[in-house]
Amino acid sequence: MRKIKAVFTKHILSYFRNPAFFGAAGSFMLLTFAFTLFLPGSEVEVVPQFVTLFTGISMIGAAAGFIGEDRATMNLRFMGMAGVKPYQYLIASASALLLISFAALILYGLMGRYSGREFIQFIAVTMLGAVNSILLGTTLGLHKVLCNFAIVAGLLLGIGPNFANFNDTLFNIFRLTYTQQVNLTIRGELYFTDSFPILLANMAFLLAAFLIMNARVGLDGEKQV
Repeated sequence: MRKIKAVFTKHILSYFRNPAFFGAAGSFMLLTFAFTLFLPGSEVEVVPQFVTLFTGISMIGAAAGFIGEDRATMNLRFMGMAGVKPYQYLIASASALLLISFAALILYGLMGRYSGREFIQFIAVTMLGAVNSILLGTTLGLHKVLCNFAIVAGLLLGIGPNFANFNDTLFNIFRLTYTQQVNLTIRGELYFTDSFPILLANMAFLLAAFLIMNARVGLDGEKQV
């Protein structure tokens, strides 16, 4: 537990110190606040758009970035020498990002003026989206080549659903992705009971992909050929 706590604390500090991690998320938050403050009523459209960007771009990038940064700085090897197990590292990383996501999404919910049951559903569906992004980002981050495509995946899943709301072709492409399900649900165009099974299906697929990737390459990527 002590080792998990140490890695958890290290990642929390790294997130807010590294502009590559915090920059986009902070910008999305500030823009949302500005729109909702100066354009009353815009939160109906603005909050779902920026929540989708945050969930897709920021969380995928941060999850992959944690592993990439620690691999580049040799922290993974040092932590391994200090007795930190791969599962402890991954639990600590995911927990740090989930805590950051939870805090950010509460603020988004408040800016969106959700209340009562709507607020609870907002947090539930967006946190499920964050879990999916963390799984995807971690899976890509494990691979020394695929980690370079984390930002591409984040952009597609973050921006795509926002454009898909205005284009039938894009809507059909992104319809079953978790970010589109999050976007539609918090826009009020889809019931939570309808999006929940699809979000869980996405999560099951990404968890399977993560387990396969972890078994093939390991946390430090040394198993790769």
